[in-house]
Amino acid sequence: MLVYNKRGQLFLGERLNKKAHWQFPQGGAEKRYSLRQNVVRELQEELGIARRTIGSIKKLAATHRYDWAKVPSYAKGKWRGQSQTFWMVEFIGKDSDIDLCAHEEPEFRRWRWASVPRVRKLADPRRLQGYEAALKEYLAKRPKRRTR
Repeated sequence: MLVYNKRGQLFLGERLNKKAHWQFPQGGAEKRYSLRQNVVRELQEELGIARRTIGSIKKLAATHRYDWAKVPSYAKGKWRGQSQTFWMVEFIGKDSDIDLCAHEEPEFRRWRWASVPRVRKLADPRRLQGYEAALKEYLAKRPKRRTR
């Protein structure tokens, strides 16, 4: 998910178990929920945010498919990789609404807001390869910065 704030910056989280591994929030789609409901559910879990802090949610056309270099044990015999869809999600809350420890199994150790050029410098290179089409689409579709 490309979660953006009112300044047009994107949320990046540093993986709990991988120092300096920055990425966007992500998650699996559970069949009992719509894709939009899965986006909200994953953001509530990973960022610890309430539904009231989520504004506009838009599915992007960008997708990415990749095979794992080493298939994780839970996926052996089931999957060889992942298919990703991307969503633009407006964050309308305050930074203090984000609580990475709200879920019993945190994904991230810390987080930051980043411009698109900064995302390109910080994001894990393997992930960035899949993010590029979504970042270009975000730049074309993002709302204008709000001023007071």
